[in-house]
Amino acid sequence: MRTPGTSKFQGALPIPPPTTILGALTYPLAKMGVLSLRGVRQEGDVVFDSKKGIMSPAGILEDHVYAVARFDPVNSFGYVWDDLSKCVTLLFQETTKSTDEEKAVGGRRYIMKYRTGALPVGKVYYPSGRISMVLLVKESAREIVAGSLEDELRKAAWQMTRVGSKESIVSVEEVLVSKANPLDDRVVRTRYYFPARLGSVEEGDYYREAFWSGGWGRGVALRREEYIVPGSKIPLMSGEVKVSLLSGGRAFEANGEVVVGYE
Repeated sequence: MRTPGTSKFQGALPIPPPTTILGALTYPLAKMGVLSLRGVRQEGDVVFDSKKGIMSPAGILEDHVYAVARFDPVNSFGYVWDDLSKCVTLLFQETTKSTDEEKAVGGRRYIMKYRTGALPVGKVYYPSGRISMVLLVKESAREIVAGSLEDELRKAAWQMTRVGSKESIVSVEEVLVSKANPLDDRVVRTRYYFPARLGSVEEGDYYREAFWSGGWGRGVALRREEYIVPGSKIPLMSGEVKVSLLSGGRAFEANGEVVVGYE
């Protein structure tokens, strides 16, 4: 999972953010052709909107799905790591012609010594670890997904092949589709990350991470938001926190899992 807003530097996020999870689910839905694309045109893996331009099909579902994740099991651990890799840097070079050598070849980017560089490429090493993800889907998604919403979501979840970059291959072990129950409790325990503005941690270890929403295309702005991630970052471990819900926050339970979401 690459850090947004970077190009040459390829830092990694410690855990898949909500947008990455939504993208992983949307990809098979788009491939199956069950997304209602009113007002947009789909070509391959992208859609074209008259106002927003080229964008990911995930942007169509963003207002209908709330996604969170955690590592599992709790007693496993991993590390965020940067490896130096020899990468092509040609696309970052200008066509500057300030020296005789640059003028002779038509610009700096055509000189061999500028074509590659040692770049830090971020990775998450988590041996024997697994990721559990919860996606709360609104009833309004029935207007976006053709056919039986439950069946199509189940099929799409089983067809997830990667979460994040093309190298982030995953193998799905279990898919559960059930009704989420809103809880009246204002103090809950959860192992899943949540927006910091929705709850205050009273007990348990956690760290803060900047995730985002939007940014699905060239004409769609990216909006950053701070999240609370239960557990520790060094080493990378999931944990459980006791949360006092703030204004706008609501807890939900599904299949024994409690997540902090929106009202």
